[in-house]
Amino acid sequence: MTQYDLAHRLIDARRQHRLIDALAPDSMPPDAATAYAIQQAVLAGLGELTGAWKIGAKSPGGATSGAPIPASLVLESPARVQHAGFFRVLLELEVAFRFNEVIEPRRDTYARDDVLSRVGVVLPTIEIVDSRFAEWPEVAPLAQLADAQNNGALVTGHPVAFAGVARSFDFVSPVLSLTCDGVSVVPESTGNPAGDPRELLVWFVNHCAAMGITIDPGWTITTGSYVGAYRLDKPGVVRGHFDGLGDIELTLV
Repeated sequence: MTQYDLAHRLIDARRQHRLIDALAPDSMPPDAATAYAIQQAVLAGLGELTGAWKIGAKSPGGATSGAPIPASLVLESPARVQHAGFFRVLLELEVAFRFNEVIEPRRDTYARDDVLSRVGVVLPTIEIVDSRFAEWPEVAPLAQLADAQNNGALVTGHPVAFAGVARSFDFVSPVLSLTCDGVSVVPESTGNPAGDPRELLVWFVNHCAAMGITIDPGWTITTGSYVGAYRLDKPGVVRGHFDGLGDIELTLV
């Protein structure tokens, strides 16, 4: 099986809203480069443009990965979507960024200061986590990476100037809330597993450069959950808040 065979199956799963059954071992992407190529092939096959990216790491300084999010799945708060439009709904409260200019691929590595100087705004997001695989979460990590790293949709809040909050906002341990139908679903321990999510942006810019991707300043770059993933098995109203960034709302009907 070629990488494009899996891409076609992922495209069909989205178009037909039909889960992919168990994959044979030879159907798995052999490496991350193939998984990233599949991501782009799925976007192209759907006729979609990139509207956002999700990036993350499991520990500070750990290996980072990411995936593009189709523009049609990037929704402004207050958003209203069909719960049945997803195979499963897990909710994550995140902080995202947008750059203030186009960033072109180049041969030289982008340094941290060079990347952060190009950040324009920061904003709250709620990611809907979903998967096109029937056996998820018991799915090989590279297959999950190929499947947009399990993205279902992204809800974006109001942007705030990055320069205005960069020194005052606590990116590691922000004061936050997340409720479903008025009931808090925040776990006892909160925090982004990557630590300070701003550090992930350096990887992201250089990842795009290596792939020959030009970064659009309209893209929302969301950077991992502060509250884990809360599974919502029925319709409901979800509200999130970060002190210093503001509110975000999602209604699943």
